[in-house]
Amino acid sequence: MSSSDAHPSAVGTNTQPGTSTVPSTDAPTQATSESSTKDSQVPPQRHAGAVGLGPAYKQGADFGDKLGGLQEEIKGKIMRNPELVEHGRERRTGVLKKKEQEQQDEEDPFAKPS
Repeated sequence: MSSSDAHPSAVGTNTQPGTSTVPSTDAPTQATSESSTKDSQVPPQRHAGAVGLGPAYKQGADFGDKLGGLQEEIKGKIMRNPELVEHGRERRTGVLKKKEQEQQDEEDPFAKPS
């Protein structure tokens, strides 16, 4: 297989088939500066895999939680019940969901999250 059959990213810079991959001392250092400029133009990877998926996927409050929390807050304010207002605020901001997840992790840390 020649280097023309290989994908460009699979072929090293300034390499010939059958030659040593150890750089010599008399080799020009210009090739390394070219590769570093190419690397500096590539934006840093900030995620692993598909965007939005990972260990923190669906841990915050979703739209239903936000509406339900707002409803509880309003109901608590009308009824003058500060505990209900606080519960609604925690539900709306996602703090309640986080507390429930921590409690579930304490009970069985190897259970799959639903």
